[in-house]
Amino acid sequence: MRQSLAEQQAATIYQYQLIRKKVIRPELVQSHILIAAILLAFQLLMYGMDGLFSYLFGFAIIQVIHLVILLLAFIRVEDAVDRRWIWGITPPWFGFKPANDIRLALYRRVHRHLFWIGICTVAVMYPWLQPSLLISIFCWHLWLIIPRMLLSLAFRKQRKDGILRLQKNEASYYHQ
Repeated sequence: MRQSLAEQQAATIYQYQLIRKKVIRPELVQSHILIAAILLAFQLLMYGMDGLFSYLFGFAIIQVIHLVILLLAFIRVEDAVDRRWIWGITPPWFGFKPANDIRLALYRRVHRHLFWIGICTVAVMYPWLQPSLLISIFCWHLWLIIPRMLLSLAFRKQRKDGILRLQKNEASYYHQ
């Protein structure tokens, strides 16, 4: 009895109660990092040192693109807390992520914008980029956004007015 009460209290944030928790297994994180290593190997084998430059420069370019998209997406967000995002390299949340808990609807909307506008931006840059840089930017974009889109897909049946909390090895959905 005492343990279940402690678990309920630990699973409650203010007036919100834990509805669903998605644990991110270490094997999934390791395979995600392995994909980035495979991209590096491909770039080195196909393009040599230009591939290494494209690999590193492509990561920086996609971070700037994501930052611009995030800033544009937050123009109409009323709550200042929802606008606070941080940059980090904690697997699997590479790149920008919410600094605090975030409404699920906002999380899904922002990542839909990131996905589609990011792909359109890469497509617009196509005529002016070298093939190695184009491949790198496109692959980095997908590599960064797919874990977030999969998380959005995992919580698709949950009510949109709930709160999402991202932690190192898990994502939790809370509802009032």
